[in-house]
Amino acid sequence: MAAFNRILVPVDGSNGALKALEKTLEIQRITQAEIYVLCVFKHHSLREASISMVRPTRLDLPENALKEYATDIAMSAKEYLRDHGAPKDHLRAFVKGGRPASTIVQFARQRDCDLIVVGAQGTTGETSVLLGSVAQRVAGSAHCPVLVV
Repeated sequence: MAAFNRILVPVDGSNGALKALEKTLEIQRITQAEIYVLCVFKHHSLREASISMVRPTRLDLPENALKEYATDIAMSAKEYLRDHGAPKDHLRAFVKGGRPASTIVQFARQRDCDLIVVGAQGTTGETSVLLGSVAQRVAGSAHCPVLVV
């Protein structure tokens, strides 16, 4: 078995993400790896904000709300891992804006992650026959092994 030092687990609040967290815990107990939790929120362009039915007083308001929601998801996932036995000093949570699959792959490369554990299907609703589109894209473009749960 390859030694894993840094495991990335992307989360979106879905049941698939919870399964990925559970599997990450199993692997962390064996390897003592650090766990990086990442929640990616989709950026909204100024054009999207300007044609919205609801006109915020500030155009960055939808972005702030999405970032806050993503932060809640990431922190809840980190808390779940800690409550289920992952050492506190081995856990880090991050929030990034962007396209989910490419942001996950880029983050994993930048942080030198050895493994990405991702849920087979998330909250996007975009699914192919067996595998969610984000999981499929991550598995197809990551520099490291990807475990799809």
